[in-house]
Amino acid sequence: MSQEPTVVLGAGCAGLAAAWRLQSRGRRVVLIEAEDHAGGLAGGIRIRGNVYEYGPHIFHTTDPQILSDIKGLMGADLLPYRRTIQIKFLGNYFQFPLSMTEVVFKLPPATVLRAAASFVYCFVAGALRKPEVETSETLLRRCYGEVLYRIFFKNYITRVWGIPPSEFSPAFARERIPRFDLLEIWDKIKTLARQRLGGLAQGIRTSGYVEKVEGDLYTTRQGFSMITQRMAERFTEKKGELLLNTAVKKILREGGRVTGVVVESDGRERTLACEAVISTLPINEAALSLSPELGPEAVSAASALRFRAIVFVGIKVRRARVLRASFMYFREHSFNRITDLGYFGFKIEPAGSTLLVAEVSCDPKDRLWTDEEMVKRAVVADLVREDILAQEEIEEMHVFRAKHAQPMYTMGYEKALSTLLGVFSEFSNFETAGRQGRFQYVNTHVAMKMGYEAADRLLAKTFDRIERQDAPHA
Repeated sequence: MSQEPTVVLGAGCAGLAAAWRLQSRGRRVVLIEAEDHAGGLAGGIRIRGNVYEYGPHIFHTTDPQILSDIKGLMGADLLPYRRTIQIKFLGNYFQFPLSMTEVVFKLPPATVLRAAASFVYCFVAGALRKPEVETSETLLRRCYGEVLYRIFFKNYITRVWGIPPSEFSPAFARERIPRFDLLEIWDKIKTLARQRLGGLAQGIRTSGYVEKVEGDLYTTRQGFSMITQRMAERFTEKKGELLLNTAVKKILREGGRVTGVVVESDGRERTLACEAVISTLPINEAALSLSPELGPEAVSAASALRFRAIVFVGIKVRRARVLRASFMYFREHSFNRITDLGYFGFKIEPAGSTLLVAEVSCDPKDRLWTDEEMVKRAVVADLVREDILAQEEIEEMHVFRAKHAQPMYTMGYEKALSTLLGVFSEFSNFETAGRQGRFQYVNTHVAMKMGYEAADRLLAKTFDRIERQDAPHA
């Protein structure tokens, strides 16, 4: 067998799962991570004995293999969990996803009547006549009606994402926003019937995945980060090599074959020769890292794909719980979502305290991205104004960031993504996986499944060639 390792770029859920799969097939694996800990967006920041997570991550899946693997890994440390979500609009708190009942009883009667008429009209009109150009705006209008679209989505999406729904592909609305149109209700009925008749363990499809919560929910005393930490520990226990604080500078290639990866650690660069590569890096950055560089069409496609950044503000509060629900959405504040980790069964020190994590969506060019004191002041001012907490209850605050938090499904992104995926598919020993690697909004268990699938595709590509190299010559 070749002496060179397979290199996995990025130690988030997809990278860890890919490394696991390759190890199980007898491959030598080197796992590279730019941060000082594994987990990616599902990891956590450990500060003074507490874990601040990148938002409200929970483990759930109907995929039997992923469920079995994680239960086997975590054992009794995997704890059942019940989540609650609220969203505030027009001075009222609504459960999320939106309930038709709550909309009827909490909105003013005149608004409800206009919303009902608009909902029926837009649903029927949409079924009879499709728009010339489908966008997230046209899709949301068809699913919710014009009135509810304007109340709940138009301004909120623009504020969080920096562009209006009319500039988003319809894929954004399909994959990110739960619907209560008649077809969605029918889909839920079919899903429930299938689960009752065939059991809960249903395999998942990663291609075209639509965000949903299925299966039982789980957490741990250290949140989801304990799962990724345990995955990393299992990987190293089996002689895998995990390189933390190591940044990828270049991916070297000869034609359609990757030959090595240039990495930087402690200010020094070195080249790792490799048998193959699985990348969970942002797909556009992976494309631009290739040396020699790709052709102009691929470079142009890489430049067309955008990510939305998030600044996370972690706050320790002298109270066991602060929020009305495990996490909440707001549309008028500096943060669009805030999580109370006291609901997640975390072990938080000292006892009687909780950890809040507020998410501020922005662009890396924005001042909010660079000015920590400014973003802290903005978040605290909104929390106080909302009467969520008092300034004197705050014990400490911390700021951490994710530059490539969310893929932005702008109009035309499908063509750019298809171009890059097509280019990478032609490589004989290279695969991509994960939220950033496939430019796809997916949950953590789906990212794990992507890692397994990328490893399987890579093994299928390389198996015959490796076997021929290893075969004795006459």
